[in-house]
Amino acid sequence: MLKSNGAAYCWGDNSVGQLGNGSTESSMVPVAVSGDLRFKSISADWDYTCGVTEDNDAYCWGRGRYGRLGNGSSENSMIPTAVSGGLSFESVNSGMAHTCGLTADGDAFCWGLNEDGILGNNSLETSLVPAAVSGGHTFGSINAGSATTCGIATNGNAYCWGAGDFGRLLGQGEYDRGNKIAPGLVAGEFNFKPDSISVGLDHACAITTADKAVCWGRGRYGKLGIGSGDGLGVIENLMTPREVKGNISFALITTGIFQTCGIASDGKAYCWGRNGSGQLGDGTTTMRVEPVNVSANLRFTDITIGKNHTCGISSNDEIYCWGDGDEGKLGTRSSDDKLTPTKIAVN
Repeated sequence: MLKSNGAAYCWGDNSVGQLGNGSTESSMVPVAVSGDLRFKSISADWDYTCGVTEDNDAYCWGRGRYGRLGNGSSENSMIPTAVSGGLSFESVNSGMAHTCGLTADGDAFCWGLNEDGILGNNSLETSLVPAAVSGGHTFGSINAGSATTCGIATNGNAYCWGAGDFGRLLGQGEYDRGNKIAPGLVAGEFNFKPDSISVGLDHACAITTADKAVCWGRGRYGKLGIGSGDGLGVIENLMTPREVKGNISFALITTGIFQTCGIASDGKAYCWGRNGSGQLGDGTTTMRVEPVNVSANLRFTDITIGKNHTCGISSNDEIYCWGDGDEGKLGTRSSDDKLTPTKIAVN
């Protein structure tokens, strides 16, 4: 999390230094990231974290395997280390084994493991430092998924590259076993908000200029939010985007491994997909194949998804988490699961 003054705090598993506090001791409550840096954005994934400072410098810390820290090395780091290249970043996004960032001019760069062409630089070579994404597109947002990367250009077109998964992940309307090593245009007649795309394990979602959420990719657990006639949620996979059910006007959307969540224009939070640990926040462990309102009558300004847990910032700047509490990642001084939003324990 970031405080209003830009100071960064992290909590949960710290086995490879991903909390950035100079140790490998896990924490059930927020601990300050070392270095006295002031960040304007931060992105945490499996076992590493990256952020952009108020001076537009990118830093990463945690597991350095595949060069995903972007500092020219594959070594782990327990404190923030500067990303190489001297680039001025507007944002960075952490994937599973690679990282991507956008400059203030909308130029996209990626680094780390380049399996299936996920770096988008028209090659399959892993890069320990930022490499420019091919195609000459100017992006408004970019999101590094586990096997696919997607971005939305400033003209509203969406592009994806990396693992094709038989065409599902790329959203390009083709049954194609191949992968894409450079950006390919997402199919359909949708025009997207430039800052609205999110890529999960094997699905992606974005928000159109009409404020409607659309998703594509693998449909297991109902995480595409398009419903199911048989009620099972093991529904069809989509090679082109389709609108999420419920006629909800969304302001934000985010994807995880097995679920999706979004914030409506009125601040209400909705989630759908797998719910075995209560990560949908509706007070149950029932899988949902279309959006369900998160309990507790809260209004949110931001929301993010981990593996089996979810956290959000309420309209009064308080942080709530719910779902799987293992390793203390809910920030509640406990490893217990929470089926509804629970305020984190912070001084």
